[in-house]
Parts: sequence; structure tokens; C-alpha cells
Amino acid sequence: MTTEVAMPKLGLLMTEGEIVRWLVGDGQPVEQGRPIVNIMTKKINYQVIAPASGILYHAAQVNAKVLIGKPLAYILAPGEPAPIISHISAPAPQMDQADRIGSAIPPGIKAASDRFVLASPAARLLARQLGVELAGLTGTGPGGAIIERDVLSLEEQHKIVKTAARMPEPSRLPARVIPFTGQRRAIAQRMVDSLHTMAQTTLNIEADVTRMIRLRKRVFPEPELSNLDVIIKAVAVALRAHPRLNATLLGNEIELLEDIHIGFAVQVDDGLLVPVIRDADRRTLAEIAEEKRRLVEAARSGSLTVDDVTGSTFTVTDLGNYGVDFFTPIINPPEVAILGVGRVVKKPFVSRDRVVNHLSMMLCLSFDHRVLDGVPAAAFLQTVTTLLAKPDSLFA
Repeated sequence: MTTEVAMPKLGLLMTEGEIVRWLVGDGQPVEQGRPIVNIMTKKINYQVIAPASGILYHAAQVNAKVLIGKPLAYILAPGEPAPIISHISAPAPQMDQADRIGSAIPPGIKAASDRFVLASPAARLLARQLGVELAGLTGTGPGGAIIERDVLSLEEQHKIVKTAARMPEPSRLPARVIPFTGQRRAIAQRMVDSLHTMAQTTLNIEADVTRMIRLRKRVFPEPELSNLDVIIKAVAVALRAHPRLNATLLGNEIELLEDIHIGFAVQVDDGLLVPVIRDADRRTLAEIAEEKRRLVEAARSGSLTVDDVTGSTFTVTDLGNYGVDFFTPIINPPEVAILGVGRVVKKPFVSRDRVVNHLSMMLCLSFDHRVLDGVPAAAFLQTVTTLLAKPDSLFA
């Protein structure tokens, strides 16, 4: 009996997932309840669990994007023939220099035949991509089925020929190679898209956070409330007074959003995640701190859901703990603004003809100049700095 493993729907806004890594090889046995593949969507890694025991046949390759409900793999009983499907998900093909200029083809590689042979779906796709005739291969899978590794063994011959056809390049000795895949590639694509589709401009302002920090330590003596918690609250309150920054541009319309959901950047091992604190303007500081702790723990343990990282209307990113004073944050689409937070430093200020030490913090606002101009963006920053300088209302 054939069991289909489909791409699961992990959140309300999810439409597709990307294959990051197969945990069980094509044509290998798998037990029910064991993870078989890592998928990624909206920068969230998720392991798909085998719904049955049997022999696993891949229906999608690494880096392929698969729509919700479409097959990732099939699980068959031992001895059952591998399925034949009309379509298999694969990454977009890439053409290298040898493909462009042509190269000699080693024996066994020619136009694929329509003759039926026992082979897994993934092996069939790979054979079509390489022009390998399956009938000329010996299968090592269950029942003699041809699986991916059988095609890959012939692909190695192809690579040797293609390498010989390449133009000589200066020798390089990389100490380490990091694959540009998964989360890193997803983040890169979003950042490039953001810069290419918006007119981004950044304003910097200095905020006096002396009273905010003193009040935070007095009201919350335990380390349960951070500066970022207070800033998120201040930003949420300021957005209610400056709705143009809590917006999105849809075609020829600027949509002012009613809900205020604040995303905040969290660094994880292989990239950056932006969990979302929903309805931040209606939450108390204690509630914001509690929700932020939950989301940070989930981000670092890999247990965030898609809903945890979607729906933000404004983002805050904090590099103050790394000694950064100011920087140029990149907007998180489809939002129209993002606030960067710098470190806290002690600075001399003149007050009533006396020099006193105050605690200062740089705030950096990047905004989409298509949606708003510099004056309303600066007015928003002024509101945030006023709330941080006189934060009593935030702690109420």
C-alpha cells in the first residue's frame, strides 16, 4: 500500500515549503514516527515525520519548493514497485560554463528513453536532468529499483568531463565553505528584494534613556524586563499616533493597518528570525516581556511556528549588546519601516547650567520614502524618544 507524504500546512499564511535536507535516503527503509525531511518556510525549519513504515521514495529534491498538499515522498511496503508520477518537484536548473560551451559526454549518457524501468521518482527526475538512460543502470534499491545514488554514480563521470571543459581559474585554497542554502539564502533574498523594491532612507536620533533605565530597574528589580521590552512598548504606542508607519503599500494604495504587531530580530545559529509580538500596543510591559521570552526560547530551540513569525506590521532590531551605536537597518517587507537600536552610553549633558551625566541611546529609523516623507518619519522618532525620556505612562 502506497502512503503519500504531503507538504504540511504549518500556518495560516503558508503556501509552500522548501526542501532543506533529506534525513532518510531515497529507497531507504523508514519507521513510522521518525523524521524524514527538513523543510523550511518563512525562515522556520520543520521536520516532517513519517506517517507509516516502509521504503521511502523521494518525490522532491533538495532546494525544491513544494506547494501545500503536494507530495514530498511516498512510503511503500517492502517489495512494492516504486511509484511512477507525472511530476516531481526540483530546484531550478543552473547552467555552468561547460553546459554553455558544450562538452564531451561519457559513455552511458544520452537522451533519456521512454522504456519502462523500475526506478524511484527522484531517480527518474535526476536521470531526465542529466540525460541518463535508466535502462543502462543497475539498481541498488529495493527489488533492484534504480534510486538517486545509482544515477549520481554516473553523474560523477559527467562532472569530470565538465570540469575538464572549464576555463582555467586561479587556484584558491578556501579554509571553509558554508553552503549558501536554507535560511541564509532565504534571508539574503528577502534583503535584496527589500532594497530593490523600496526607496529606503534612514534617520538617526539620540534618546535620553536615563529615567527609563532607572525606572525599569526599580519597578522590575529582577532581570525580567529588558530595554528592548520598553522600546517595543514605546514603538507600539507611537505607531498608534503615527499610523503612516504602521502600513503597507499594495499596488496604488497605502493600507494603514489597524493592528499593531511588532517583530523583533533574534539571531540564531544559521541566520536571523523575526518573531512577532501581536497587539503590542494593548499589552502591558510585563506581558510584552513574557511573550518576548517565549518567542526567543522558541527561536533558539527551533520550535517557532509559522504564525509566530508572520503578520508583523513594524520591526525593531537591537545591536546595542554588540557595542554598535548606529547602523542602517533594512526594512522587513511588506512593512514600510524598521527601527534600529544602538548601545546605551553615558554622556555629559548641560542641564540648568550644570554638566550632568545622562544615559544615551541612538535610534535609527529606516523607512520607505514612497510611503512617507522625512518630516512624519522624524515626528515618529520624536514621539518614541519623548516616551523613553518620560516613560511613566509606559510603566502604568
